Parts: sequence; C-alpha cells; structure tokens
Amino acid sequence: MKHKDELKREAIINETIAIVYAKGFVGVKMAHVARKVNISPSTLYVYFKSKDDLISTIATELLKNITEISQNQLNTNLPYKLKFKAIWLFYINFGVNNRKEMSFIHQVKQSPYFEMIPESLRNLKSSFVLDLLDEGKREGLIKNLDNKILSALLESFLNETVKLIDSKTLKLNEEDTNTMFLLAWDAIKN
Repeated sequence: MKHKDELKREAIINETIAIVYAKGFVGVKMAHVARKVNISPSTLYVYFKSKDDLISTIATELLKNITEISQNQLNTNLPYKLKFKAIWLFYINFGVNNRKEMSFIHQVKQSPYFEMIPESLRNLKSSFVLDLLDEGKREGLIKNLDNKILSALLESFLNETVKLIDSKTLKLNEEDTNTMFLLAWDAIKN
C-alpha cells in the first residue's frame, strides 16, 4: 500500500478546487486531476476513493475551517451590532481572498454533495449564524423574521458585496465595506 504524502494531498485538493472554479463539478475527472498533479490515477485513489469522496472531503474540510476561523473571530464581549459587523467583515475578507474556495462551497451547497457533508458540521455552521440571529431577535435589535429569510438576505448581501469588490465596482476598504454592511444592517434591523 502506498503511503500518503501531505503535499500531494494538498496539490490534489488545490487542483480540484481550481477545476471546480473554472468548470464546475462536471469538469472534475479523476484521471485529469491526477495528470495535473503529476501522479498516476491509482495514486490518486490512495488519497480519495472516488470523485464523490474527493469533493465531499474538500467541502467538509473547507466548511470546518471556515466555521472554526469565524467562531474564533467572534468577540462575544462586543455589543451585538459590532459583533455582527465583525462577522460580516470576516466573511467579506474571506470571500475576496479565497474566491475559488468560496465558489466551491457555493456550488456544493447547491448540489447533492452537500448531503455528503457530515450533518453535525452542516448544523454547526448553520447554528453559528442562527444563534447570532436569535441573539439579535432576543435583544429586539433585528426583525423577528424566520432565520431562513434573514440568512438568505444576508448571504445575498455578502455574495453581492464580494462580487462588486471582485469587479472593482467597490473597493475592499473601510468606506465601501461599511456602506454595504449598513445596507444589510438596515434591511434586518428592527
């Protein structure tokens, strides 16, 4: 049995993310990924059992990392609006600086691969945002709407803000990100 090399594993993951960014999941062919990272297809299968395993493993690891980092960024001692803004800025910065990874996650969320991610992780990521929304509702600071509606609204604002920064319509600076944050805040505040 071949031993796993962490650098090869990372190269496989990075190449897969790049392919999905450029072509979507349909572009991921195991033999092509292996060729791009200069390994044989049989070596690739030492790391990942199948295309489904490859994609779901990458998605799981990305979601876990994003969730852990965002939770570590959260200063629970801040007033609610500032706490909310800190998370907002984290996701804007992460989205701008990790375009391919964010595209990968967005595509996974819209596909059957999302169901392959452990439910505990899907729930953890969701509960983090839902807990923050529930806190705002309890404090009477945000509208008492269904969290799915609030989450969809905020995710749309975040995604579009990242797109506007990518297209150079907005800058990744305090003024423009604050403007977009205030628009999102105005949409949900009580």
